[in-house]
Amino acid sequence: MITTAMDRVRQFLTPGKREIATEATRSAERRRRVLLTGGATTLARVVQVGTSLVTVPLTLKYLGNERFGLWMTISSVLAMAAFADFGVGNGVLNTVAKAFGKDDIEGVRKAVSSGFAVLNTIAAFLLLSFFSIYRFVNWADFFRVVSPQAKAEAGPALAVFAVCFALNVSMDVVQRVQLGLQQGYRYGLWQLCGSAAGFIGVLGGIWLHVSLPVLVIAIAGAPIFATALNTFHFFGFVRPDLRPSRKFVSAHVISEIAKLGGLFFVLQLVVAVSYSGDNFIIARTLGAVNVPEYSIPQRMFALVTVMLGMLVAPLWPAYGEAIARGDIPWVRRTLGRSLLIVLTLASAISSVLLIMSPKLIYWWVGHRVHPSFLLLLGLALCSVMDSCAGALASFLNGASVVKFQVIVASVFGAGCLTLKVFFIHRFGISGVPWANIVAYGLLSAVPCAIYVPRLIKRMGSNSQTYFTGAER
Repeated sequence: MITTAMDRVRQFLTPGKREIATEATRSAERRRRVLLTGGATTLARVVQVGTSLVTVPLTLKYLGNERFGLWMTISSVLAMAAFADFGVGNGVLNTVAKAFGKDDIEGVRKAVSSGFAVLNTIAAFLLLSFFSIYRFVNWADFFRVVSPQAKAEAGPALAVFAVCFALNVSMDVVQRVQLGLQQGYRYGLWQLCGSAAGFIGVLGGIWLHVSLPVLVIAIAGAPIFATALNTFHFFGFVRPDLRPSRKFVSAHVISEIAKLGGLFFVLQLVVAVSYSGDNFIIARTLGAVNVPEYSIPQRMFALVTVMLGMLVAPLWPAYGEAIARGDIPWVRRTLGRSLLIVLTLASAISSVLLIMSPKLIYWWVGHRVHPSFLLLLGLALCSVMDSCAGALASFLNGASVVKFQVIVASVFGAGCLTLKVFFIHRFGISGVPWANIVAYGLLSAVPCAIYVPRLIKRMGSNSQTYFTGAER
């Protein structure tokens, strides 16, 4: 019995080829890959967060406040990584998933090679733009550092980071292709190795008393090296038939990727502005001294959305592949189950955090902040709402329904920002999450509740030609 159970576990974890001739076996394989990818990416994120929790106090002590602040300021550019490729990565993902669902290997090859060409062009443009102005800027004055060591390291540290950033954009194609083929667990495991290598590099750098630019190489370079190894292994041994080649670069595919990617870029930008302006609005309305009262508990509850988002993200390419095959019953069933599971998990975890938040916040930062129960309750409900919205977005992204999301997100963003200003004046900091809840309920949830069932019904009635006629 034990041997049989071990064989089943080994078979589940083995990423080799399987017989998927029937809808039942395809559904089982799709489910297996979703679970593997979700587990691997979540584990990678846990390791990444865990290593950062350890390295931050170590590097703060080693670098001192000013050089550590310089490092944090430069590293904050990573937040722009989602926008640096102008949505091309997401366009590649959807194009690969669509071709994979149609068993169109030629289409996958064209998507891989065309995406690789575009991303390399973007990376080269970013590097050339940066180094064309690099020597004309006094980076010490730009970052407002005063110590001689920080002044000497500001420019070189930024240059090293810029190279790593461009390389990350260039090699992003392997992650998108693996996600599109529902093999994102490969990327997750390689990223886990990259985080571990970066952690070892930081410890070694501190022990050897290296400069800040070398420390940046250890932190930002290790994940890049892991991605490079992933690229070499995947295109060299796992899928050499998909290796980027100039002969498979297609102007038509590039145009398709660019159009879809442009919509994704606008969507990412609108969502980022809608959710990232809270601290700025609070600072401008009530003063910067009040920002920690909101931002610290908000970060705690945001972990719920982040972790559940890692679990549902693999459904994105799975939906795309299933829709391309016309397996709409699986799509409908999976969407319902994912929403129910996310709602249950988010509600349970957020409830526990709500009850324990006073003690958790005290253990974390001491007596520095005292958030009200109304604020904590609003943040808890927001985490549930955002988690469910992420599960729904995975479906809409997989179905390539981006224009609808852009319109809804734009209306939501404008209404949300307006409500936040009004609620802050009326209810103080506690009004911020409640503005999100009211705006989402009226401006996003209602349109989605009307549109999504009709979309699924339309896909079911015309499943074979959905992708040629769907709204992009």
